[in-house]
Amino acid sequence: GMGMGMGMGGGGQQGQGGQGNKSGPAGCNLFIYQIPISWGDAEINQCFSPFGTMVSGTVFKDKMTQQSKGFGFVSYDNAMSAQSAIAAMNGMQIDGRRLKVELKKAKGPY
Repeated sequence: GMGMGMGMGGGGQQGQGGQGNKSGPAGCNLFIYQIPISWGDAEINQCFSPFGTMVSGTVFKDKMTQQSKGFGFVSYDNAMSAQSAIAAMNGMQIDGRRLKVELKKAKGPY
C-alpha cells in the first residue's frame, strides 16, 4: 500500500530495503534523467546533497537484474533547494551523458 505518512521527526537516513520513495513537499521532487549507468543511490545523493536537505535520493533499478534504468528521483525539504539543483545540474555532462533534471508534476490536489 502507498500510505503517505507525513511523520516529521528525527533525522538520519532510513534507507533500508528501498521500500517507497519518500517525497518532499510539492515543488521539491525532481526526476533526474540520463544519469550514468554506474550510479547507485550513494552517487545520486552525493551529487545532489550540496543543494539542500534531501528527503530521498533513489536510482531506479530493474527489479530482476538490479541494473540501473538510467534515471532517478531526488526530493528536497524545500522548493528553493530543488530549483538550485535544477539550475546547477540540468544539462550537466557526466560520463558523456547530459543530465536532464526536471520537477515531478504534481498529480491531483494535495
